[in-house]
Amino acid sequence: MLSIITITTTSASSSAISLSTAIGVGVGGALIAILLIMLLSSRELISASSKNSKKVLATLDAAIVPLLVVFSLTIVFQVLEIVGTINV
Repeated sequence: MLSIITITTTSASSSAISLSTAIGVGVGGALIAILLIMLLSSRELISASSKNSKKVLATLDAAIVPLLVVFSLTIVFQVLEIVGTINV
């Protein structure tokens, strides 16, 4: 049973590595930016509507905040890579 767990862990970690190298920072950052723009524009449209709901806005905020953090960190790492402080 111990060998099965080890094999599963090894295959899971190797697929995670290949997934992160296949997507890359540029594509992931673009997807995050597109999703963030869509969520922010949806939030603005819903809040400007006469049928806005506090629950819907709270749900959108719960999705927007983590994406905003990830987007900000992506921008910081991109700038640091251009400046030459970090080598990726």
